[in-house]
Amino acid sequence: MDRQSTYGEYLSQVGSRYNKLSENEKDVLRALRGTEQGLVLGKVLGTEMALANLGTSNSTKVSAKKRGLGTR
Repeated sequence: MDRQSTYGEYLSQVGSRYNKLSENEKDVLRALRGTEQGLVLGKVLGTEMALANLGTSNSTKVSAKKRGLGTR
């Protein structure tokens, strides 16, 4: 088995595991986007598997939480 197909299988497995997470667990990962922790994970995992790319085909967009006086 060549390296490219093995890597493709791995990416597929990671995507499958992500899709099996509960919405709360997915929200925890989504909350890491743009944070220092999320950026470090992106560097370690690489662009193909960075948090911003996980579940983009099957998940809905999470709206940003409003903060401040305008939210009352």
